[in-house]
Amino acid sequence: MKKFTLIVSMFIAVLGVKQVQAQTFNLGNYTPTIVLTDPWLDSESHMEISNTSNTLKQVKIERMINVQASGHMEFFCFGSGVTGLCYPPGTPASNGLDTILANSADNSFKATVRPLGSYGYTSIHYRISDTNNPADSIGVDLAWDVTTSIGENAQVFGISKPLQNPADAFTVFSYNLQNADQNDRLVVFNMLGSKVKSMDIPGKTGNLILTTSDLKAGMYMVSYISNGKAKDSCRLVVSHR
Repeated sequence: MKKFTLIVSMFIAVLGVKQVQAQTFNLGNYTPTIVLTDPWLDSESHMEISNTSNTLKQVKIERMINVQASGHMEFFCFGSGVTGLCYPPGTPASNGLDTILANSADNSFKATVRPLGSYGYTSIHYRISDTNNPADSIGVDLAWDVTTSIGENAQVFGISKPLQNPADAFTVFSYNLQNADQNDRLVVFNMLGSKVKSMDIPGKTGNLILTTSDLKAGMYMVSYISNGKAKDSCRLVVSHR
């Protein structure tokens, strides 16, 4: 009798472990590897996350780099409404505040790689878990292969579009310049043509963080100016929450 009771107890314990580790998320509608030939083209990988349980789930996204090509920038976005955010490069995990209703799907996840003129292969592992029960999780590897028939060492020079557009508190520009000039600057103009902000561009490659919290909401023109001449320009929308 004692032996039978022990066996039953062990069986119940095993069931309990399986319930804790039970997977209640499904992933769909995503492309495992995206192939690009334009090293200045931002590439977005979208994915549908489904909650197959009968209860609302608070969801956390963890991000782990498998391999990242030199010069590539990565970031991800998740959630909608007040809690929805885009997380800057290097962020290990989302805030875990986003929710998915019972037996529902969420299509807000977006992973982006910005090659910044560099060819190469980037692979990132994303793990989706229940914020309140990390053992309930599912993971996926998403990859970006930036290649060209011209050759792996080809380089394209210039300055990127703003990372956040519209921007609230700040936005980011990436640059890969053929030459570094101490007079290179990023200049912000309002729609009347008046200069409202200016910052130096240090070195040949890097990232520039442009603070926009001090700018009024509206449309602006941002120009990369070298030796007194505008080499590239783009529109930037500032929208404060």
